[in-house]
Amino acid sequence: MLDVARRFRPLPELHRFVDLVAAHGLNMLQLHLTDDQGWRFEVRRHPLLTEVGGRRSESQLGHGPDARGDGVPHAGWYTKDELRGLVRYASERGIRIVPEVDVPGHARAILAAYPEHGVGGAGAVRERVTEPWTRFGISDEVLNAEDATVAFVCDVLDEVCDVFESDVIGIGGDEAQKTRWREDPRTQELMAERGLADEPALQAWFLGRVAAHLARRGRRVIGWDEMLEGGGAPAPDAVVASWRGPVGAELGARLGHDVVLCPDLWTYLDYRQSDDPREPIPVGTVLSLEDVASFEPLSSASSAALRQHVIGVQANVWTEHLDTRERLDYAVFPRLGAFAEVAWNGGPLDWDDFAFRLPGYLAWLEEQGVDFRPLDGPRPEQQRPGVPGMPRDRAARIAELERLTADLDAPAAP
Repeated sequence: MLDVARRFRPLPELHRFVDLVAAHGLNMLQLHLTDDQGWRFEVRRHPLLTEVGGRRSESQLGHGPDARGDGVPHAGWYTKDELRGLVRYASERGIRIVPEVDVPGHARAILAAYPEHGVGGAGAVRERVTEPWTRFGISDEVLNAEDATVAFVCDVLDEVCDVFESDVIGIGGDEAQKTRWREDPRTQELMAERGLADEPALQAWFLGRVAAHLARRGRRVIGWDEMLEGGGAPAPDAVVASWRGPVGAELGARLGHDVVLCPDLWTYLDYRQSDDPREPIPVGTVLSLEDVASFEPLSSASSAALRQHVIGVQANVWTEHLDTRERLDYAVFPRLGAFAEVAWNGGPLDWDDFAFRLPGYLAWLEEQGVDFRPLDGPRPEQQRPGVPGMPRDRAARIAELERLTADLDAPAAP
């Protein structure tokens, strides 16, 4: 999964990335096309999504409360014809592209263009959201639950279906904050009219309507494991992308859903690669090459249901701090080499065997012009001194994941 919403990647860079992914034997590339920070997909029925939502005045430089803006405008989007060409290019190399439009949260780029789809009325939203977000993090803005807003999202997804051949369409469902829904009288009125007990149930209703529309187009949905909150996945054939540890994966499987495993502690390739203070913009827990090689998608503790329903694994590359092609290379390689072997052969890898073959792999990366991270740490030009990060302790992150997934109470297997 490559995030092109936070950082737009010109089409030649995407072609190059497809070539590298294909060379690793991977067969899927999910494109995260929309988020708070930008909208990257041309929608002819709603042109302001790119005209307004496709540009922001600057970007946050680094992470955390002390991070400042860089003062550099950021803009870009793909035409439908460009994306059709990319789909063909990838297909010729054995890769299916899965598009993702993230709703109902991560919506500030939508609301900058069409504030009537936010909570509290168009005027209030326009005052709060003047452009796609220039900061990184989790915004409390969310789409409203009006029928017109659901219809708007379905309009967008119709155009997505016209471009992408994938039978699976990403609809997000992650990190949608419920505060504005909870405090908004109109939203509470809609919930009462629909017999919805709480805000998680409202999100389930919203995603269910979207999934039903896509089903009529012959597509199934994939969403992050938050979509299991509020009563289960939005469609019987929905695919659950489980990123917050094993709980969502186990629950999704026990409910009969196919599951893609992408736990952040092993597969988030934007996470820092060591405790070395020279690591550029260190965010997240340490995820070294050895850690990726130790990823064990299915263990002896995995349930029979999970074993039956896991259809793959996925590495996720979020790009808040990967602002150049070189920074993307540094984050992805050589860790993608270990991930690819886990994907096809299972894990954990035999580290001695992998390490024996590693010099040949690094030499190949160098031949391809890949600006990978050296095994002994970043070169001087790969460092970002003075740009703050937000490193996390692994134990603290595990505790946080347990808290975040506490509402996903997986039922016992029958």
